[in-house]
Amino acid sequence: MRQSVVVRMPSILGGALIQPPLGERFYFPLHQHENCSEMLLIVEGQGEFLVDGKTYTAKEGSLLIYNRGIWHEERSIGDRFKAVYVGYTELQIKGLPPDYLSGTEQPACLELGEHYLPIKQLLYEIVAEWHSPLPESEIVANGLLGALMGRVARLLHYSEEVQVKRRSGKEIVHQARRYIEENYPSDVSLAILAKLTHTNAYHLIHLFKQETGVSPIHYLIRYRMEVAKQILATTTLPMVDIAEKVGYKSETYFQNLFKKTTGISPGKYRLSCRE
Repeated sequence: MRQSVVVRMPSILGGALIQPPLGERFYFPLHQHENCSEMLLIVEGQGEFLVDGKTYTAKEGSLLIYNRGIWHEERSIGDRFKAVYVGYTELQIKGLPPDYLSGTEQPACLELGEHYLPIKQLLYEIVAEWHSPLPESEIVANGLLGALMGRVARLLHYSEEVQVKRRSGKEIVHQARRYIEENYPSDVSLAILAKLTHTNAYHLIHLFKQETGVSPIHYLIRYRMEVAKQILATTTLPMVDIAEKVGYKSETYFQNLFKKTTGISPGKYRLSCRE
């Protein structure tokens, strides 16, 4: 079973989109919440935020984390500003006070980078469900909040190296196999697969052979030939088109590889399917 720093999942208390009228600025004076914590994601513009005595300049893609009882002040810079926030309680992270998502030594402003869009989407969905009149909307909102907490906790409490180490070989190989199966018409290299799975090429080959009996590149070839078999059996496409569909620019190379892999030429395979 995988370990987790989350001892107890939170419950949502509220959420909203923040967009002041044109010409007005967003501002909340110094305050704190004794019964909840909050997250605020900047989606447009920028602002200055005083959190626990430290000042942060935040912009699109910045996530502000206000732990319970922490004093904070919020103000936008300029006239254009948009953000989304959610308030929650009952969160328990291992080794931290109740409703603390981050430690006191960690910055209150997290730059999300490549994680910005999925986290933004989760926050928007949480707010939409929270305000929805549909049945079970609170359950859905809390489920989405749990997913959000998992993503943010992963960024706050695990280095990328630790995240990779926690993954099993099966997970790594599954990720590589799925990429191959969905991208076989394109150039798929060992370097691409290693980067995708955050492993080095040697380690990936070792794990892949353990799990499948073949190397990633041999798996790619075998998968392409299986796709070619399906096309040969169900269409009248010429060989040059089939070669291109499975990732080969040379029809001759494709035909030779098909025969080497299956023991029969593509043309004879097609005829055998019609007998």
